[in-house]
Amino acid sequence: MLAFSFALEDYAVFVRDNPGDPDGIYRKIVHEVPRFLMAVEPERRAAVLEAAPPLTGTRWDALLAGMAEHLAGLHGLEAPDWCDEPERFVDPPWVAVAAVGSRSVVRAPAAFLRHGALPDPMDLDARGGEPEPW
Repeated sequence: MLAFSFALEDYAVFVRDNPGDPDGIYRKIVHEVPRFLMAVEPERRAAVLEAAPPLTGTRWDALLAGMAEHLAGLHGLEAPDWCDEPERFVDPPWVAVAAVGSRSVVRAPAAFLRHGALPDPMDLDARGGEPEPW
């Protein structure tokens, strides 16, 4: 039987290896990370989030940090220290899905606002693997 493996490092590798696939990167970070974190045993979730993914030098670093910080809060965990690294913020803020525009600014959870990387808030609900709606 194969063991389930989930590491944020894999998402940084995907960003680095797929620079021409912004939709794929977005889906992996915003849809897959919350679902896969829910598959990790609760006692291991903090360790998974605390393992800093390597920087990619792209604004995806900010979105991944925002996601990790957001999920830590939802799971009652401390935000990982690596989320405070200056390279994991973007300024001016970046709306990851241009079609949603101001909805991202108005309804984005605090972790994403703080990092300046704003997903479509409709992508962040209980059906996305998070334990409760935000």
